[in-house]
Amino acid sequence: MVELSVIVATKNEDNGPHIIRELQKAFGGDLEIIVVDKSSPKYRKVLEDTGVKVVEQRSDGYENAVMEGFALASGSILANIDADGTHSVKDFKRVVDELKRVRSQGYGLVTGNRYGNMSKDAMPGHIRFGNAFLTKLFNLLYRQKMHDVMSGDVVMTREAYEEIKYVPPYRAGCLFFEIELLRRGFRIRDIPISYRARQGTESKISRVKPIYGLTIAYNAIRYTRDYNPLLLFGTIGIVLIIGGLVITGILLSYLLQTGNLLGVGRALIAFMLFTFGFLSIIAGLILDLLLEIEKKLYRRK
Repeated sequence: MVELSVIVATKNEDNGPHIIRELQKAFGGDLEIIVVDKSSPKYRKVLEDTGVKVVEQRSDGYENAVMEGFALASGSILANIDADGTHSVKDFKRVVDELKRVRSQGYGLVTGNRYGNMSKDAMPGHIRFGNAFLTKLFNLLYRQKMHDVMSGDVVMTREAYEEIKYVPPYRAGCLFFEIELLRRGFRIRDIPISYRARQGTESKISRVKPIYGLTIAYNAIRYTRDYNPLLLFGTIGIVLIIGGLVITGILLSYLLQTGNLLGVGRALIAFMLFTFGFLSIIAGLILDLLLEIEKKLYRRK
């Protein structure tokens, strides 16, 4: 078993062969590189000439490509680096070294924070805003202090991967790994890296990134129920109770002014909102308690 396995997901990336050579130079012989490619046989032949293992991606999406590569990897540390030339291999090595330093403290994943040293032309304004929004949303929902949850520098321990290897990947980018590892009790963090403008070919998803971002936000909220149910169900409960209070206020105001009740139906709606609101909060408390018990049992394994 080698110490480090690096997955490079490609799709006709001009910079792919260069990234491979840089990785070989930076890490030496104790390194396994697996390229998961979804392009043409001609391009795969160019990659194979670098001497690394190249496989054709069987599915679609970044998350699937990385997981397909991890399934073939033998390293005690598993990692991914983007092939578009935006990431420095020197900084990528720092991320790997950071995981080695903190893995004994319960960390299963370390990623790169691209905002640590980002060139001005590296990321369009709307994408920068979207990434910042997703990071704030993630930190709120999962009680973390991450700075960049969509980085392409992903490094995890073999133990962390073994816990999620059978989880069907969903469209969430790097968030897929962060969410799933947090749900299983691992700690995560990021460190500053440099980030430059994309080299060579254009992004294959640049035209649909707003939709992609919305999908990621949806999945981040969707899986909160399995990590922080009290926040999710508590928020729903509070919204329902506030709705009940608003309707009750309107009914009371009308009753005091006219001496008549506005409507039995509205009063019933207010009562139902109160009831379901309190039940939602109670459900969140119970699920949160059960989740904490599950995490404690997992840590004792």
